[in-house]
Amino acid sequence: MAADAEGNDIGLVGIPITGFLAWAPIGTAIPAKSEGAELDLELAAAFAKVGLIKQDGGFDWTGEASGDAIEFWQEGYSVPTGLANVTIAATLAEHKAKNQELLYGEAPDADGAADIEEASNDKRVVLFSHEVFKSGWIRRRAMPNVGVQLVKLDKSERGSVQGQAVTFKVDRSGVVGNRHYRQWIIPPAPVTP
Repeated sequence: MAADAEGNDIGLVGIPITGFLAWAPIGTAIPAKSEGAELDLELAAAFAKVGLIKQDGGFDWTGEASGDAIEFWQEGYSVPTGLANVTIAATLAEHKAKNQELLYGEAPDADGAADIEEASNDKRVVLFSHEVFKSGWIRRRAMPNVGVQLVKLDKSERGSVQGQAVTFKVDRSGVVGNRHYRQWIIPPAPVTP
């Protein structure tokens, strides 16, 4: 859809309809800039998708400056600290073994057992998010240095999906030039007659 006389374009509104979240062990290569822009992108075999995400548990991004700006003697001059609190949160619906390994840092054994120490998961991973919007636009983010910050299980309610709400802390990585993540905004594929 083209922009109207006011310059407003409904086709550019972000209405998410589907996507996925995947993770891999720290050090797994993320797609190169050109690879990540390909519509038929295939992630490395080391990536595991988390599966279904709760309807109200889609990606929740935060990227906020941390700390007070550095001020100078001359009024009106300051620079940011360069510190940031970057997180992505989602509510996973599937309770599969790979998700338990991601959330708690330990994979269940052959008996389905794992000894869990809450809030002590120091496992670092590579995270990849993929969102598709109603307009056909795609947003991808590859985060090479991520840790689990918070896990909260939804209350057990009969007849409801018990989600696993997780917040990931996204730290800087040399893989992306000492930045937090690599992002792709991909326009819809052109329609051929």
